[in-house]
Order: sequence, then structure tokens, then C-alpha cells
Amino acid sequence: MSNNQPDRQPEVAAIVTAMTDAEQPFVRDTVEAILADPGIGQVVLCIEQQNTWIEAVLGDLISDPRLERLQIPLMPLGAVRNQALQQVRLPWVAYCDGDDVWCQGKTLTQLNYAKITGCDFVGADNYLTNEQGKIRAFAMSLYLPMPSAWMVKTAVMRAHPFNQVPFSVQEEAGEWWIRTSGHVSKARCPKMLLRYRVRSSSLSEKTPSMRRKTQIVNLANIPGLGAVIFAVTWCIWLFTRKNTFIWNEGWGEQSVHNVDNVDLEIKN
Repeated sequence: MSNNQPDRQPEVAAIVTAMTDAEQPFVRDTVEAILADPGIGQVVLCIEQQNTWIEAVLGDLISDPRLERLQIPLMPLGAVRNQALQQVRLPWVAYCDGDDVWCQGKTLTQLNYAKITGCDFVGADNYLTNEQGKIRAFAMSLYLPMPSAWMVKTAVMRAHPFNQVPFSVQEEAGEWWIRTSGHVSKARCPKMLLRYRVRSSSLSEKTPSMRRKTQIVNLANIPGLGAVIFAVTWCIWLFTRKNTFIWNEGWGEQSVHNVDNVDLEIKN
């Protein structure tokens, strides 16, 4: 529990998906950051039913009483998250892929933001990191936050579960985003609360969005160019950040929670 808020009861459950061997090199960093988050009271770690490496990889983290393992057959990501949701006992749920890393204080920042805005959903902005976890750029997050940056009321996710057909990571999140328009009030917390790992074996590597991210990170890995890309993306993010997500006109009727007139000063 955070020293700054010792009496505050955790309100958030994390659902972590590490269903393939590709997450093995990264999942300890993921789980360690989540367990260090003072807003977290429960972690549901989704792994494939034949997994043989998770205990060795997590080491001492495996004994944390908040950590629960859900071992299930391989299935579409939406179905995995829906099954994990059945185990959630707290009023808020946050998602994280097994190769991404939350920034310090992620869920407490989002909880404070949710209480100010009254929203059911709070998305956050994210850094782009290379496969080794080194921050390379700022992502814009203008239209749709990465799923690992979501925090949603548990009751809302139970009322509007993920589609269980085999979408890619991005398509699944986008389908939920569009389908819940007009039903779920959403706000953007324009703070960097996630380190999104760009790696060659990602499930979303073939999407246009992922290809763009990969190109940015690859360029930023070039000595001398990395600092320039970091500075340029920071400037773009700084001057384009908003308290709401931009509605893509191709998605249909706009229905996002308007929080422009609310004082959104959140203390770090």
C-alpha cells in the first residue's frame, strides 16, 4: 500500500493476459509493476492451461496473496478476458497485456480522474518502448487508448463484455469501443500511464497502427535519431492532448463523455 494513502482500500482488479510463450521474457516486469500499484487489490493472471514456466518466471511474486492464476485453453483474447472477469471481486477492472508495463501510480491516477469526471471508463496515454523496454517515443492516443491503459467499472464490463470472436488485439478493442458508444461514458486521462512494448512477435504487428508504431520505434533505435524522435513526439503529444478522445467520423454517431468544462487537475 502507498505510504501517501495508507488507509485507502484497493478498488481495482487487474486482468493480465499471458497466454503464449511469447510473453515469458516480459511478464515478470508486467506483474511486478501491477502489484506495486497501490490501487490494486486483486490480480487475475490468465495463462494457458499447459503452462510450465510461470512459477519460475515470477519467482517470489507468485506468493503475493492478491495474485490468482486462471489456467484455461487457448482462445480469442476477448473470451479470455471475459472468463477472467468472472473472478473479479472489486468495483473497477484494469487490463494489461503480459508484455506491457504500467507506470507508477496508474490506477490511483485513473481513480481520481474517474471521481472528478463521473465517467465509467478512463483511458490513459502511453509511451512506446522497444522490445528491451526502453522508452523511445510518446504515443498520441487520440482516438482509442491501448487496452493495457483501460480502467473500467466492473459492472460496465459485465454488461458489455468483449466480443469473443477471434479479433486481433486492436480490432477487438475497437469493436468494443464502437459498440459501447452511447452506453458507456468515457474520459481520457492525458497522462503517460503505460509503457507499451513494441515487439516483432506481437499479435497486433500486422495492423496499420502497429506497423506505424514499429516504424517509429525502429527509427528511434538508431543512434542519434532517438533523442530527436522522443522530443518531436513529446511536442506533438503536449500540444494535441485533450481530456476527451477524438471520434473517428467513420465509426458512426459520436457519443463520448464531454469533460471539457471540468477541472481535471490531477496531482501526480
